[in-house]
Amino acid sequence: MPKKVARILAADDAVGTEELEAVIHYLNNKLYLAKINGEPVPFLTYRNRRIFEATLRIRTDPFAP
Repeated sequence: MPKKVARILAADDAVGTEELEAVIHYLNNKLYLAKINGEPVPFLTYRNRRIFEATLRIRTDPFAP
């Protein structure tokens, strides 16, 4: 399912590449803070980061699956 969502987002012009990069950075920070504070990893944060990374990869790599 995340791959399907990533493909849909990659095709959507309303979602800019810069926005994707910004949200990935934000989610990475959120995961890092959870790690250094000894808190559990927020699952939705991790899942969303993976979706946005896949979306960015699809946009930038013409051979991405």
